[in-house]
Amino acid sequence: MPTRKPPEEETVQADLLPVMNIMFLLIPALLLAMEFASMAQISVAVPRTVSEVTARPKDPSQPELGFKVAIGRDGFRTRSGGADAGPGTIPLNGGDYDYAALAAAARDLKQLFPTESTVTITAEGDVPMDVLVRTIDVLRGDSCKLGGWARGEQPGDGCLFWTPVIESVG
Repeated sequence: MPTRKPPEEETVQADLLPVMNIMFLLIPALLLAMEFASMAQISVAVPRTVSEVTARPKDPSQPELGFKVAIGRDGFRTRSGGADAGPGTIPLNGGDYDYAALAAAARDLKQLFPTESTVTITAEGDVPMDVLVRTIDVLRGDSCKLGGWARGEQPGDGCLFWTPVIESVG
């Protein structure tokens, strides 16, 4: 009896050229899209611990500011050099934080201490993150652009306290 051969299966060759063409076009398109994507960051310094021996020498003619802002449920508290700075306490305005009064206090202090750029910010644990970020923006100066500062340029006149130090409470 003759044996029958099984029918041969046809091998289908996948045409990957169209898929490779699409991938080849997607790579430059994604790289080009990254040129237009804007990245934003807030430059924040970690709390410093420096001994008195290694600290920079103090200029006796220029007192140290030591500007601090505490964000609480009831508003802002500002301190400078161990004493209240500006209004001292800036209460909530209509249930919202009074950023305009904080900006005015920061501008007044900047006029008294034009070379100072550091502010220490603390916040209670239940303060929302957007309040902290908005406070940093207000203290930096809403018209402050620091793009040139990264290239070694001095910040503009719109910059107030553009070096925030965030401290934890307790």
